[in-house]
Amino acid sequence: MLLEIERKVKDQPYIAILIRAREAGGEITPSMVRRDLLVSLPLKACENLLYRLTDLGYFEEAGVKRERNLNGQYGQDGQEPVFRITDKGRESAQTKTFWQPEKGAYMVYKSKSPLITRLIGQSIIQITRHRSDKGEQRNTSDVLKQDLNKPIKVLNQEGHEEEIRIIGFEEKCLSYGQVDTILEIEVYKNEAVINIKPKENVEKSEDILGKFFTPLGEEEVRDALLAGKFGDSYDKHKNVVRTPFSPENLSWIRDVYIEKPVYEGVEFDRVRLEGVRFIPSDEEQARMWVEEWLLRNVDEYFWSDEEFQAYLHKKLGIILEFYPQLRGVTRKEMIDRLSKRQNSFYSISKLEAANYLSY
Repeated sequence: MLLEIERKVKDQPYIAILIRAREAGGEITPSMVRRDLLVSLPLKACENLLYRLTDLGYFEEAGVKRERNLNGQYGQDGQEPVFRITDKGRESAQTKTFWQPEKGAYMVYKSKSPLITRLIGQSIIQITRHRSDKGEQRNTSDVLKQDLNKPIKVLNQEGHEEEIRIIGFEEKCLSYGQVDTILEIEVYKNEAVINIKPKENVEKSEDILGKFFTPLGEEEVRDALLAGKFGDSYDKHKNVVRTPFSPENLSWIRDVYIEKPVYEGVEFDRVRLEGVRFIPSDEEQARMWVEEWLLRNVDEYFWSDEEFQAYLHKKLGIILEFYPQLRGVTRKEMIDRLSKRQNSFYSISKLEAANYLSY
């Protein structure tokens, strides 16, 4: 597309001129620029500089005035032009940012994904200076209408994020085609990196169409993915998955694989979530879980009920946390339950160690 844009630039020397004009009540002259800011610059150059800023919309001409400069009177009649700061100039002076104009042909990538709009707040994801002779020209006046005069995050040629805003474009533009892309999100703690790649040659990092950094909580993404996979079985308030007892898996800390995770309506490739907590779905399931775990894993001899209780809290604390009624389970109760199971002799003998000494 043929666009006219403004690129956000920080620490521009022009900003000092805008700030000085604002401090002076909104008006400035070439001699003020030279006297207060650019002593080594010729007076005519200071005047040209203010006219340049006027062309860019930061000042407007406000007549002439008599002014004495460093070399005596200004011109033959002692008059010089006066420039009044505009709203655009006041904004730049206040924010200390300068919008550098640019005009040319650009390749524009615009995302339709509501996820991108929500995460980075913009629908434009990349604008690259480019010219193509292919494709017929057509009217695209509605394509960028909503993005005019709004700050837009883009990726420059060096791969760094910057801001631009579109201030106008011609009604006859280069053809605007659709490109299938792949979206990647890498989340760590409270920040995410978003990569947008073309569907072809996705392995080439240089083919990235857009790369953005955005605040996004890791727990927020985990909650959404786990809720999508386990539904109501996932308790997002306590960050656990409630699951029925299964003798095939007694681990309460597991890695979860999701083949086609969906986040904010966008489907991604297979992901692995590490360290997901699982707990029994109800009290009876919890008792079965504890019993099965002791049958298979008890690795100490207990000489008192107090030692047994301490062991339970150490090994099965996560279950007792959610089912505190099991904290009072006794050795005798577990011995009675295990005595009904096959291959339980050695587990029972460890629980009954104190009893053997009293025989």
